[in-house]
Amino acid sequence: MGFTLKNINTINQVATSHGARIKKVLCTNDETSSNIAQIAVSRLKAGEHVEVHEHETMEEHFIIEEVSLEFMIDDKAMTVDAGSYVMIHSGTKHGIKAVTDCKMITVGCAV
Repeated sequence: MGFTLKNINTINQVATSHGARIKKVLCTNDETSSNIAQIAVSRLKAGEHVEVHEHETMEEHFIIEEVSLEFMIDDKAMTVDAGSYVMIHSGTKHGIKAVTDCKMITVGCAV
């Protein structure tokens, strides 16, 4: 089949591997022939956070859809608001904290 169509509203929510948020996984690496590891719609509640970590073999892309997040990137904090796009290169230490309840699209790509 030459395409995939899913209804986001019917995808079950799951916990992330970081344990701080929930997500709806739209696509995983076994569903594509590209370097995409995963595409998900993720939510964090105000105050929830993802501990600082790094991925040696993956880039992460974040599209912030609702409200604000604080990113810790290489020991520097920065707040990003709705409409922002953030790419974390492989090997970069990073963490996330929700300033308010927020929603984002996350894409992981193997490098």
